Amino acid sequence: MARELETGLPAVRFSLDEWMLRLYPDLHFASGDYAELAEDCKSLIWDTALQILSAGTDVVLDWNQWSRERRAVWAGKAQAAGAAVAVHYVRTPLQTSIERAVARACRREAGSHRLEEADVRHLAGIFQAPEPSEGLPILS
Repeated sequence: MARELETGLPAVRFSLDEWMLRLYPDLHFASGDYAELAEDCKSLIWDTALQILSAGTDVVLDWNQWSRERRAVWAGKAQAAGAAVAVHYVRTPLQTSIERAVARACRREAGSHRLEEADVRHLAGIFQAPEPSEGLPILS
């Protein structure tokens, strides 16, 4: 979806996974250091995104906004910068997500973490679907 938005809007897409794998190729996403380094990386991405937004170009933040709290934080940052915000929500059956993750891992797809079935199930278990009560436009 993020790649489609990148070309369709057009926009500049920022994938946290791509940046993290480039900066820390040997760091596993389940590592204890990952969360702190990812927050630092998001901060750097956001600084760059602000420059792009100020030039009048849309940006796509391609990283997990799996909780209402995370969506509120990033929507607030974008709104404070004067940007319009939309959540693009793609409903995908769990089994389809597992099959896609396994296929990506087999292809050793660049810019993508290698997820096992248990990882996908864990992430699906903590995901909070966006709701209209969050006050953000939800596009499917």
